[in-house]
Amino acid sequence: LGFKMSKDVITNSEKLRKITIERVEKFLSKDAWTDINLFSKLYKHRSQDAVKLQVYSVPDTDPNYTDKAKLEDVVGQKFVPAHVGQAFGPSWSTHWFKVDLTIPAEWEGETVHFIWDSESEAAVWADGMPVQAFNGARGDDRRTDYLLATSVPKGGQTMSFYVEMVCCGMFGNAGPAGFLAPPDNKKSFALKIAEIAVVDKEAWDLFYDLNTIIDIAKELPDTDNRGWLAVEAARQIVNACHTDNRSTWAHASSIAKEFLSKRSGERSHEISAVGHCHIDTAWLWPYSETRRKVARSWSTQCTIMSQYPEHKFTASQAQQFEWMKTLYPKLYERIKSYAAKGQFLPVGGTWIEMDCNIPSGESFVRQFLYGQNFFKKEFGQHAQVFWLPDTFGYSSQLPQIMRQAGIEYFLTQKLSWNLINKFPHSTFVWEGLNGDRVLAHFPPADTYCSKADVKDIVYGTKNFKTKDKSNESMLLFGFGDGGGGPTPQMLEALRRVTPGVDGLPKVSIRGPTEFFDRVKAASKTTELPLWVGELYFELHRGTYTTHARNKLGNRKSEFLLGNLEILAVMAGSYPQEELERLWKLTLLNQFHDVLPGTSIGLVYRDSAVHYKDIEESATKLTHKALDSLVGPEPALAARNKTHIAVANTLAWARHAVVELPEGVESSQTSSSGRGLALVCASGLSSNASVAVEPVKNAVSLTHDDSGTTLENSLIRAKFDTAGKLFSVLHKPSGRESIEPGKEANKFLLYDDVPFFWDAWDVEIYHTEKPCSMSGIQSIKPLDKGPVRASVELHYKISEHSHIKQVISLDAESDQLVFDTTVDWNENRKFLKVEFPIDVYSTQAAFSTQFGWQSRPTHRNTSWDMAKFEVCAHHWADLNEFGFGVAVLNDSKYGYSCLGNVLTLSLLRSSKMPDETADVGLQHFKYALLPHSGSHVDANLVRRGYEFNQPLIVRATAAAAPAASIDAFFSVDKSSIVLETLKRPENKDESTSVVVRLWDGLGGRGTANVHAKTAFKKAFLCNLMEENESELKVESTQNGGCAVAVPFKPFQVITLKFVL
Repeated sequence: LGFKMSKDVITNSEKLRKITIERVEKFLSKDAWTDINLFSKLYKHRSQDAVKLQVYSVPDTDPNYTDKAKLEDVVGQKFVPAHVGQAFGPSWSTHWFKVDLTIPAEWEGETVHFIWDSESEAAVWADGMPVQAFNGARGDDRRTDYLLATSVPKGGQTMSFYVEMVCCGMFGNAGPAGFLAPPDNKKSFALKIAEIAVVDKEAWDLFYDLNTIIDIAKELPDTDNRGWLAVEAARQIVNACHTDNRSTWAHASSIAKEFLSKRSGERSHEISAVGHCHIDTAWLWPYSETRRKVARSWSTQCTIMSQYPEHKFTASQAQQFEWMKTLYPKLYERIKSYAAKGQFLPVGGTWIEMDCNIPSGESFVRQFLYGQNFFKKEFGQHAQVFWLPDTFGYSSQLPQIMRQAGIEYFLTQKLSWNLINKFPHSTFVWEGLNGDRVLAHFPPADTYCSKADVKDIVYGTKNFKTKDKSNESMLLFGFGDGGGGPTPQMLEALRRVTPGVDGLPKVSIRGPTEFFDRVKAASKTTELPLWVGELYFELHRGTYTTHARNKLGNRKSEFLLGNLEILAVMAGSYPQEELERLWKLTLLNQFHDVLPGTSIGLVYRDSAVHYKDIEESATKLTHKALDSLVGPEPALAARNKTHIAVANTLAWARHAVVELPEGVESSQTSSSGRGLALVCASGLSSNASVAVEPVKNAVSLTHDDSGTTLENSLIRAKFDTAGKLFSVLHKPSGRESIEPGKEANKFLLYDDVPFFWDAWDVEIYHTEKPCSMSGIQSIKPLDKGPVRASVELHYKISEHSHIKQVISLDAESDQLVFDTTVDWNENRKFLKVEFPIDVYSTQAAFSTQFGWQSRPTHRNTSWDMAKFEVCAHHWADLNEFGFGVAVLNDSKYGYSCLGNVLTLSLLRSSKMPDETADVGLQHFKYALLPHSGSHVDANLVRRGYEFNQPLIVRATAAAAPAASIDAFFSVDKSSIVLETLKRPENKDESTSVVVRLWDGLGGRGTANVHAKTAFKKAFLCNLMEENESELKVESTQNGGCAVAVPFKPFQVITLKFVL
C-alpha cells in the first residue's frame, strides 16, 4: 500500500508492555484502587478502639537540652488521656505516651502489628530501652509498624509499653522554603494513627514477589528477553489473583515463585549487599537529637536482626557508640550481642565521620586513635574499613594515615556527585602523598541509601566502572542522613533476589570486610586502576569558607591542645583524661556537616559552647604547666621590667616580635597600648628569664603626600595616597612581589548564588558577577617603629558591611601582616582578597595535612577547571625559579589561583540551612610573604606554623628563677616537623613519651632525634602507639639521648621513648 512505519512508532508488544506494567503498579499501589487491589489486603483486621493512650509532655523545649527525659524519669509523672487527631508541639519538644492495648480473642494465632503515625519521629520503649523507631514521613522512608505478636494466644492478649514522640521529622523541622530552610520552631504534629492490625502474611508474600517481578520488567532493557518474561509473569499473576477470593492467591503465588526460582549465570556480576544507616552526627538537627536518632535507628536494626537472621548492618562513628553506651546501656548491650553474632558490624575506625579537607593532620591521627581504641576495647578488634560515604573530598595523606591505623580498605561514594568530571573508577588502588596505598571502592549504585530494589541492583551493575578488572561491587541499603536504616521490606526484597535471579546479578548479604577480602583475593591489586593524590570533590567548595568563626574555633583548638600536650610533658604533669575529653570535643565538631559550615544554627550554638570550653580549659591547664616550668606570673609590682618568661612549642629556634606583659619596659608601645619587643627562643623550650632585645634593624613608617611606606631591612611595602597597596619589594632578592600596575590586598565582593546547596556550594560562575564596593574610605598611620610599623585602613563593603584592617610590618620580619575585622551583614555574597603576583608558574603549592601539594594555575582541561576553588591550610604559594610569594592565614581554608592571581576566600553569607551564618563581627589575620627560592627553599611549612603558633610570653618575677628547658626534643633536619609530643594513651606507659614527626619538604634521608632525657629505649610505632620495631638509643654528651630515624617524602613517623 506504500505505507512505511515510522521508527518512532511503538510496536504493539511495547505498548502492551507499558500497559501491563502500569496495570501491575496500580494493583500494588498504596494510592490508587486501594479498596480492591492487593495493597488493600495486607491487613485482615484493624482496631483503633483496642488502643488506649495517655500522654506526658516533657516541659523542657530547649532543643539543645542534652538528655531529654528518659523512661525512668517519666513513668512516675502524671499522664493525661490522649487521642488520635490530637496535635503536639512545638518543634523539638518531647511527648511520652503510655500505650495500653488489648488484642481481641478472635485474633488467636494471628500476627499482629501496632501501627503508629504521629507525623514525626518516635520510638517504642519496652524492657527499659528503645526497640523500634517510627517515622511519620509520607515517602518511602515511612515506618509505622511494630511487631507485637507472631501468634496471639488463646483468649487474646493485653500489653503495655511506651512511645517516645519527638516533634521533628527525619530531616529536622525545616521551614516553608524547603528542606534546607532554617528550622521552624513552632511546628505542631498530629497523631494520625494509633491502632493494632492483623497482618495477612500470604498477601504480603505475594505483594513482595510481584513487586520484585514488576521491577525486573521495568529495569531490564527491551533487548533483554528476561524482562519480557517478567512482564508476562506479572500479567499472569494479576489475572490469577482475585483479591476477594483467597483461594486464587496460591496459584498466583506459584507463578511468582516459579519465575523467581530461575538463577543467575555462573559468571554474573557479584553484589555484596549490606545494611547501612548514615546518621549525620549533627546537621538539620542539634547533637542532642542525634543521640536519640542513633538509639531509634540502631534499636530498630537489632529488632530486624531478630526477625531476619541474615541481616548484616554496618555502623561507623565511635562517638555514636559511646553515646549509646553512656545514655542507653541496655540497648548498647543488645548491640554488642548482635555484634558478637556477626550481624551488627562496627566500621570506619574514626571517632566521627569527619570532614577530610579542614582538620589538621594531627586531628586525623586522633580521629583514628580514639576511634580504633574504642572499637578494640568494646568489640575486640580494630575496624578494617575506613567508611566515609558522605564527606566533601579526601586528603592525599589519608592512605598513609589509614595504613598506620591498621586499615587497608576505604569506601566512599561522594565523588559520584561530581558536577564536572565523572570519577573513572569504581574499584581502584588509592596512592597517597607519601606513596602508601589502600584498596578503595565506590559503590556503583552511587548512593549509601539504596532501597535494595531491582532499580539500584541493575543500575549499580551497569554503572560499575571496573568491569575489566573486577567482578565485585557493594550495595549499601537503608535510609540515611537522618537515620532510619534498612526496613523489613528491603530484607524481603533481598530475599527474592538472593543469591541471584535470572536476568540480575548475583546478590549476597556480606559485610564490607568480607567484600574487600574477596576483591583482594580475586584481583591482583597491581592490575587494578591506580589513582594518585587527593580525591578532589567537584562540588561543595563553599564549605572551605562558610561559618568562619567555627573554623577559627577548630584551628585554635588544634593548636591549643597541641601546645598543652607539649608543655604538660615538659612540666611532668600530664592531664590525660581532660586532654582526651577536650580532644574528643574537637573531633566531634569536625563532623562533615559541622566543620564545613552546613548545619542549622542550633548546631553552631553547641559548637560555640564546645570551643569556649576547649579554650578556657586548655588555657587554664597551659597556665598550670607554665607555672611549673617558669614559675607563677607575679603581681604587677613584683614583675621584672627587662626580662620575660618565654615558651616555644615549635621544635626550632625563633626570633620574633611579641607583645609584652604589662609592667615590662619596651622601646615601643603599640597603638593598642601594649609594649613590643624582639625576643629569641630555642626550639621546644621554656625559659623563665629572657631578655627583651634592643632592635638593631628598625622598621619605619613614612606618610606624606606621595603615599605611605612601611620598610625594614627585608621588606618595603608602598601604598598610594588612596591606601592601595601597589608594591612589596623583597630586598634580599631585589624582586618586586606585585605585578606592576596592579593593586594587591584588593577586596572583591561577588554574588554567591549556587544551584541548590546554599551553604555548601560556590559555583565557577560566581566570579563573573562582581559587586560594586565603595572601597577604601581612609588610611592613617598607627605605629611608626622601631619594633612595628603599621597603618589602619577602613573599607566600605556596602551600606551594611565594613572592614577595619591594620597592616603591619615588624622589625627583622619578611612578612606583611593584615589584621582584619569585618562587620559582615550580607545576603549571599562572597568576600575575597586577591594578590596579583609578579611570578609566572603553571602550578601553585598549597599547604595540606602533613605536607603540601601542587595544583594548576590554568584551566587547560575540565579536571583543571574544576579546581577553581581549593582547600589549603596554613599557606598557598606561587613561585618560579629563585623567587616566590606566599599568602599565609590563621583560620582560612579556601584559596584559588588563576594565572598569577592568588586569592584568599574570606567570608560567605549563605542563608540555608542557617540564616545567621557568618553574620556579625569577624576577626582574622593573613600575611603576604615574599621569599627567595621555592616554597621548599623558604620552608613555608615552618612559616605557616609560626604564623599560627606564636611564642607564649608571660611576666616573670623581678628575681626571676633560672628555670629553663632548651631543646627538650630536637631534630637535626630542617625538613622534619616535630608535630606532637604527648604521653601514650596506654596509662601503663605513663612515663613514656610519644613523638610524632613528618617530612615537610618531600625528601628522604636520616634524621637524628635528640632528647634531653636519657631514655633507655625507643620504638618506631604505628598511629595506635603500638611498637613495631626498636631503635638504637645513643647517649649524648648533655646527658640525654638520640636516635637515628630514616625518613621518606612526606612520611609520618611516630616514636615512643621509654624510660
